[in-house]
Amino acid sequence: MTDRRQVRVSQTFFDRLDELLPEERSAEGFPSATDFWLHDIPAVIDRLAVAFEESTTPFVAGSHIRVLITAGVFVDLMADYAVIANDGAFEIIYLEIESSGSDDA
Repeated sequence: MTDRRQVRVSQTFFDRLDELLPEERSAEGFPSATDFWLHDIPAVIDRLAVAFEESTTPFVAGSHIRVLITAGVFVDLMADYAVIANDGAFEIIYLEIESSGSDDA
């Protein structure tokens, strides 16, 4: 059995999510922040919880910030930035997304 580590999401992540995605899904189907939170983030959290080092790469050489780049359900690509907190949990601190019709990345 694989050990799972705790994964938290910081306020800076939520602030960034609010910058990138609207509160409600658009008529054209552009995802909302809730769509992203319910459908894209659970897989990221699971992946980080069981394979943090294997699933991420250092943001820059020697950095304590690591990044997971993956596809999502509602977004084409996402980069989730995470750190190891003082208590050993993993904390997602920032987000970039690329989605069809999105100018935000």
